[in-house]
Amino acid sequence: MAPRRIPRTAVSLALAAGLVTLGACSPAGDDSPRGATGRPVPEATFVFANAAAAPTLDPAAVNILETSRIGAQVLEGLVSADPSTGAPAPALATSWERSGDGLTYTFDLREGVRFHDGTELDAAAVCANFERWESLAADGTRTPFATVFRTGTPRADPLYAGCTVESDSSVALSLTAEHTPLLRALTQPSFGIASPTALAAGTHERHPVGTGPFRYASGDGTNVVLDANPDYWGELGDIGTLEFRTIPEPELRYVALRLGQVDGYDQVGLDSFAPLAREGVQVLQRDPYSVSYLGINQDVAPLDDPDVRAAIAAAVDRGAIVREHYPDGTRVANQFLPARFAMDGTDLQVPSYDPQRAQELLAASSYDGEPLRFYYPRNTSRTYMQEPAKIYADIAAQLVRAGFVIEPVPIDWSDGYVAQVLEPGGDHALHLLGFNGGYRDPDYFMAALFGGPDDEFGVDAAALTGAVNRAAALPDGEDRSSAYASINDRVSRLLPAVPLAHPISAVAVDGSVTSFPLSSTGHEEFNRVRLDAAE
Repeated sequence: MAPRRIPRTAVSLALAAGLVTLGACSPAGDDSPRGATGRPVPEATFVFANAAAAPTLDPAAVNILETSRIGAQVLEGLVSADPSTGAPAPALATSWERSGDGLTYTFDLREGVRFHDGTELDAAAVCANFERWESLAADGTRTPFATVFRTGTPRADPLYAGCTVESDSSVALSLTAEHTPLLRALTQPSFGIASPTALAAGTHERHPVGTGPFRYASGDGTNVVLDANPDYWGELGDIGTLEFRTIPEPELRYVALRLGQVDGYDQVGLDSFAPLAREGVQVLQRDPYSVSYLGINQDVAPLDDPDVRAAIAAAVDRGAIVREHYPDGTRVANQFLPARFAMDGTDLQVPSYDPQRAQELLAASSYDGEPLRFYYPRNTSRTYMQEPAKIYADIAAQLVRAGFVIEPVPIDWSDGYVAQVLEPGGDHALHLLGFNGGYRDPDYFMAALFGGPDDEFGVDAAALTGAVNRAAALPDGEDRSSAYASINDRVSRLLPAVPLAHPISAVAVDGSVTSFPLSSTGHEEFNRVRLDAAE
């Protein structure tokens, strides 16, 4: 029999204006439409609420969770991340081989795969993507490719040496030096292979075309609708229509779920955990795999004074910030690498909370009462920071008690907050930000934050940059772990930022969901969502 729509509450709410009630259907039955593979195409609709809009639908251009999450459904890379270990697993490449010198990786491509526009996947298509990524990074844009391959990074030679078509179904990626994280890095959605036809047409930023289980149907980064790809080579799953809807306010995401207007949402607000538990709603917590921090821009005087930076750190009660503004299970951060790497520094020197010591350091420093412009984001919830405005208020109050003069600079997240705190020559003295892990390697955090001179922190430390790049080249093992522990110690002495927390984050899903493929990176694969079939 045909699948029956699961009953849902059809109610509108003025507070949640613009949220359209959509019903979730059961998985496809025998009489459902079929694609070229002959398999039934699922018909269920699933709506997922993001906490912020995606600024672009091109995951190669930015390192933003919402863009990556959408991109992960449409675009596939050469390799994917094993859901349990994060290790590279076959995707568009069925196998690969690393040369003895570690400078060449040869990938055998999956045959018979076509992009959503009908273009055939071949080695030339793969190389077209690598060439585009290199060109994007060549102009100094801070892209994921630029970070991984050290493109445009002073004091680091570019690692990318080219992409070669070996045959229609075989492609070789060449490096200038060994890079241990390479395969793990390629699991990111930012390395999803796009149709060369779409790239040539210049439509990829607003209409991505890949080989994935879902294909773009309509919308932009605020509201995007994807349809199941009937010709997908892999598992289609239970969802036929997937919508990502932006609802910045955590309270409205909660309301939308309880009214049946969405089937799941990211970034469960602190005030919603208890009500959801009482109502029997599934709340799934991600393992801590992000870091939040108070950034300190040393290009703004007097923050180049180590005593001023130490006074800032000593004035901030990180324990109270975690207790009051993060879910249970969040850890106070003393360094930037999450605990799962087990590469903790052995001589960490980030000052502990000590308001009296903060006042003493400030009195002995070069600070003369000048206002410090403190940037913080509004109207967003991030995996690393649920309540940025409230966290700002507490930290600002603590700094004022220590003797600092603070000038608040609130900026809406959607107004390019990240770009403003990364802007060369920016006037931000302090800022709140964080970093969510994208693949399981310490280089993901260290290269992005400290792999070169940086406009965010105003740090130009050649020794630190060299240490980060040398550690990336070391083979996995004790020596590499020790190298990153040493880097943690070095960063704590330099104090470019005060690490605040390694938070957990949570997803809530309604009763129609029997299984949700939670990922610490936030790059969940929605073709692996399992829905309860209606009778």
